[in-house]
Amino acid sequence: MDVAFIAELYKFDRWANEKMLMVVSQLDPDRFTQEMGSSFSSVRDTLVHLVGGEWIWLERWMGRSPHALPTPAELPTLADISAKFAQVHADRDRFLQKLDAPKLNAPLSYVNQRGQTWTYPLWQMMVHVVNHSTYHRGQITTLLRQLGARPLMTDFLFYYDENNLSHMTAPAPRPAQ
Repeated sequence: MDVAFIAELYKFDRWANEKMLMVVSQLDPDRFTQEMGSSFSSVRDTLVHLVGGEWIWLERWMGRSPHALPTPAELPTLADISAKFAQVHADRDRFLQKLDAPKLNAPLSYVNQRGQTWTYPLWQMMVHVVNHSTYHRGQITTLLRQLGARPLMTDFLFYYDENNLSHMTAPAPRPAQ
């Protein structure tokens, strides 16, 4: 796996998270915490899970295995959630600056919240996190629509279009070995 590709995925992820936070900031506090009967009970609780997922995986990549995700009680307001995202994004940017191909492709073990040890190449974990966050941003989009709010598009190609990157072309295929 290519370090530049992973770095690009995380630029997209940050952009999408910031877009989502911008839209959610327009909700009044009652709607932000309104019980919706989804996987996580509210927009707030889904955002807490999303930022918690990004945080716990980054911790794992840095050799730590936290036993729990942050809870809505620990991040009760949008300001708290936004601050946690800012911290995760800054810490992850520092992690990405030091990332090289051998580390990206090497197996990495961590202990999950149930005490089980799992091992994957780092790049698989990193792709998983972006996919996980995209999934939960989709849930938030649905919740926003149910609340009568208008979400913004955070699809991958919208990131390219908005940032005038759509002219970029894919790298040439590698010859078969």
